[in-house]
Amino acid sequence: MAKFSTRAARPEDAAAIARVLSPSYRLLSFLPMLHTEEEDLWFIENVILKESVVTVAEADAGIVAFLAQEGEEVRMLFTHPDFIGAGAGSLLIEVAKRSGVAALELWCFQANTHARRFYERHGFKAIRFTDGHDNEEKAPDVRYRWARDPA
Repeated sequence: MAKFSTRAARPEDAAAIARVLSPSYRLLSFLPMLHTEEEDLWFIENVILKESVVTVAEADAGIVAFLAQEGEEVRMLFTHPDFIGAGAGSLLIEVAKRSGVAALELWCFQANTHARRFYERHGFKAIRFTDGHDNEEKAPDVRYRWARDPA
């Protein structure tokens, strides 16, 4: 198991974050590839880093995973393919849970069974299924929610 640390992303991390997003997204072979790697970088620089609180997980290799959060919404969570299953994504989910929110929600593609098992292991429950009509890829998705135990 690799050792990871987390920190807030900085604007100069955009290229490293895009180098996580692009190959990870391309593992989702059931989806159409709608964007180039250059477009992924533009999106990280001009949308994600400006609109979201982004936390990165780092190892000796640099940034290996990232989570973009807007309030209770997990907008993106991606781990570089070389590090999937090593614990970086779990660490980022735990950081998001500790961010003070009462709940977290996110979208996941129904066909992404690996990610669905990951979220369910972390206490997320499926609360809505769609036919994908409203997402860019037009792929069926599922809405997940995790809520803090009222204690």
